Parts: sequence; C-alpha cells; structure tokens
Amino acid sequence: MVVASCDSSKDHVPYRQSALTNLLKNSIGGNCKTVMIANIWPEEAYLEETISTLKFASRMMKVENDAQVNMVKDPTLLLKKYKKEVSELKQELHMHDTLANRGSIQYDPYSVEQ
Repeated sequence: MVVASCDSSKDHVPYRQSALTNLLKNSIGGNCKTVMIANIWPEEAYLEETISTLKFASRMMKVENDAQVNMVKDPTLLLKKYKKEVSELKQELHMHDTLANRGSIQYDPYSVEQ
C-alpha cells in the first residue's frame, strides 16, 4: 500500500489489504499533513524489527500529501446559488424549446412527492 501511494504512475492504492491501512487511508496520501514516528530499539535482539521499521519509515518519506484547506460553505448561500442555477437552466430549456418550435410546451412544477 505504501509503495503504491509513493508511485505516482499507479492509479489504484490497495488500502483494503489491512485494517490499519484502511483506517489510515485519509492520512497516507490524503488531504492532511501526516507525521510518522518510528520507534526503534538499539539492542541486537530487536535488530530485525528495527531494520523493518526503518525501511517502512523511509518508504513513508516518499509519500506525497496534497493538503488543502477544507472549505465549509454557508447553506443559505448554496441555496441561493442553486436557485439561480435552476432559473438559468429553465431559461435555457425555454430557449431550446422555442428554437425547436416547441415553445407552447409548459412544464408543470414538481409535486411534493416528486
């Protein structure tokens, strides 16, 4: 998973390979700044785990995140924007109908169920 997220030529990153990577999929290569702390132990008995941890940490250093500020939009402004867009689309539909000699078609407003 980490190798796939480091490689920009890969389209798919297999986050489902483990529960940990699935949990961290938004942090690893996602829209956030990520800090990794590697815990190593300088005793010979833990040498294999230390080397494995350091290799993983060096792979993680190659992961690029594109952190952006999440924009929270005001619902009332969004509603105004969508109403304006609906109005413009209705005008465009009316012009299209007029040009196609279907100017007499009336579109009924939607009912509550619709």
